[in-house]
Amino acid sequence: MKPGDVQNCRDAIGAAAAARLVERCIRVSPATRPPCNAANPCAVIQGEIERSCKLWQGDGNPPAECRN
Repeated sequence: MKPGDVQNCRDAIGAAAAARLVERCIRVSPATRPPCNAANPCAVIQGEIERSCKLWQGDGNPPAECRN
């Protein structure tokens, strides 16, 4: 990897942990094409989870994945 390259989530935290993060992302994201893919950096996936869970806050009944 060159300096400045961003590591994909699968390589950064391992396949199993990345798969759990991706699944959580898919469950909370209302986007039609969310960035919930282990080939993306973990920060991008986590950012989508946080953004999506903020949207659910006003609903008063967020998915369990937002309460973790």
